[in-house]
Amino acid sequence: MPIRLDERLTEIARLAAGAHTVCDVGSDHGKLACYLVQTGGAERAIATDISAPSLKKAEVLAEKLGIDDLVETRVGDGLDPVGAEEADVAVIAGMGGDLIARILERAHAQGKRFRRLVLAPNTHAERVRETLWRTGHTETADRTVACGGKRYTVIAAEQGDAPEHTAEELAFGRSFRADAAFVAAAKEELGALERALADNPSAEKLAARAEMLKKALEECEI
Repeated sequence: MPIRLDERLTEIARLAAGAHTVCDVGSDHGKLACYLVQTGGAERAIATDISAPSLKKAEVLAEKLGIDDLVETRVGDGLDPVGAEEADVAVIAGMGGDLIARILERAHAQGKRFRRLVLAPNTHAERVRETLWRTGHTETADRTVACGGKRYTVIAAEQGDAPEHTAEELAFGRSFRADAAFVAAAKEELGALERALADNPSAEKLAARAEMLKKALEECEI
């Protein structure tokens, strides 16, 4: 029974592929972990979640697919249940950027290093980027993915010091200039901000965000 993923999880799986052992943090139903093992994107997977009932769904799915010997589940917070050298790829998706940043900082303080990180923050992607750069990582991919009428940020990063960055690159990622999905999302957000500012022209935060979007769009190559 092949697992079907939505656009967001498909992009995450593409970036995580090639792992020996992938750790899927906040795995819940376990679709991503099982998909990677089932399709050869990872030789084995460790699925973690703070909720034991959620992980039970992953166990049931792995058993149904006949790969339960290759998909291990562990209850715990973030990357805490994973040893320092147990996984070469870690995926953290479906959480706010502040929480992902805290998980990364804690794992870094514990001496845990991964060959690749694949991160999909629902909010505050700039916090994730700042944490990556501060902990000695640089992005290999950073793009906007449309899925279910919403747009999501998906970032892949590897160890290596990041070069200097602009405010726009911190906010939108280093590759925003060539990202058609970002352009569409930025134009949509800018339109909404301009409508809001028409009713409340003194809203400083809205105005600052609008100006940043305008500047970013001016730099885009699309």
